[in-house]
Amino acid sequence: MRLNCSCGSQAVVSRSEPEHTDKTLLYCSCKKPECGHSFVTSLGFKHSLSLPSSKPLGASVKGARIFCGCGSKAIIQKTNRLSINVSDIYCHCSGCGHRFVMYRAYAYTLSPSALTTNELAVALIRSIPPSARRELKQQLSLF
Repeated sequence: MRLNCSCGSQAVVSRSEPEHTDKTLLYCSCKKPECGHSFVTSLGFKHSLSLPSSKPLGASVKGARIFCGCGSKAIIQKTNRLSINVSDIYCHCSGCGHRFVMYRAYAYTLSPSALTTNELAVALIRSIPPSARRELKQQLSLF
């Protein structure tokens, strides 16, 4: 599973702590040394799309891996980014055929980024697709 920092760089999961049976907190750090941002994001079971051939429902998280209720590793098939901080993660279990949705949501910052506001803005602009950059440029030209 890929996680991104607010500066646009990839983040790494340093540890995970189960909060409930269906929710885990992931402690993350930015891979970009100049940034140094560390934050917590939550990952939890949202709902099933198709029922498995066996009885166990639900999913769990161990480290940065998602597991089906049957104990098999789940494969992430699609990520639907609802906003910068919230995503729906569509998963499939190859063991029992269970298809389900997990949610990922930014929880809170442990230590803020060392980058200045201008550096963060430039990093964010570089991380968006060229078509979105052109649209942003047009919107900014109105000011």
